[in-house]
Amino acid sequence: MFKKILLPTDGSETARRAALVAADMAGRYGAALEIVSVIDPLPFVYFPDGSTEAMALYLEAAESAAKLGLVAAEAAAKAAGVACVSHILREHGPAQAITEHALSSGCDLIVMGSHGRRGLDAVILGSVAQKVLTLAKVPVLVVK
Repeated sequence: MFKKILLPTDGSETARRAALVAADMAGRYGAALEIVSVIDPLPFVYFPDGSTEAMALYLEAAESAAKLGLVAAEAAAKAAGVACVSHILREHGPAQAITEHALSSGCDLIVMGSHGRRGLDAVILGSVAQKVLTLAKVPVLVVK
């Protein structure tokens, strides 16, 4: 049914649950598993005084968090006996990066976690899962 499953991860608990589901599905269907973590290289506006330092600290922390998320997802794949490929995407706008990567890599399913933000948190922080659901050209399975 599915040949290539895309698993976006941010290293959160919901992403870890999604990794277990994606790895299980990949094993059941004999699908390849592709794991991505998205780092926004320009998360805030440039401020002349000291922002270079702040940007360097942000990028270092983001890179570290992305790698930890990938390692956790790779462990889920390994435990399920599924081979996987991992990528860190450096793009502005994680939802667009995820959906574009799904298309360019030939993925036919996206499995991702959702924090289930509601109310003001959803308005302020947005929902990557909701945006992926809107933009995706392939089915999306959201794990809570």
